[in-house]
Amino acid sequence: MLRRFLFVFCLMISGAGAGERYDADPVRLLTAIYRTYTATTLQPGLPDVYSRRLQGLIDTDLKNTPEGDAGTIDWDVFVDGNNWEISNLKITLVSRSEGRAAVQASFDNFHQPRRMLFDLIRENGGWRIDDVSSTRQGGRWTMSKILTHAPDAFPDAKKKP
Repeated sequence: MLRRFLFVFCLMISGAGAGERYDADPVRLLTAIYRTYTATTLQPGLPDVYSRRLQGLIDTDLKNTPEGDAGTIDWDVFVDGNNWEISNLKITLVSRSEGRAAVQASFDNFHQPRRMLFDLIRENGGWRIDDVSSTRQGGRWTMSKILTHAPDAFPDAKKKP
């Protein structure tokens, strides 16, 4: 636990400016998150990275999930799978305005191409993930739509007759 704290603390203070937080920039936030997936001794992910809206959807889903069951999303949205071996990671700013940004992460997971799109908003003095989408042809999905059981959550899924 101490190692995890020290790692997260180091991520928070690393960057262009002294003392600059990892959530001070949308690309830096995603870079910090994906860095945890390549660290060998730590659990992946960072705390408090979701917007209030998306965290509310996650919390509601967990509340409505029977104990011992997986939630509606039973895979890791950052790697688009349950396990990971990340290579060829590229994190790119797609767009940015005063309060919104879009960042793409493209990588191979076990040599299978993945492309994730993160919609971010400025909230609580930093950038927070407001939605996550897989834009991989044939495997597209949107996190908020899955959590709200929207009919178009998986646009590539075959419709049942």
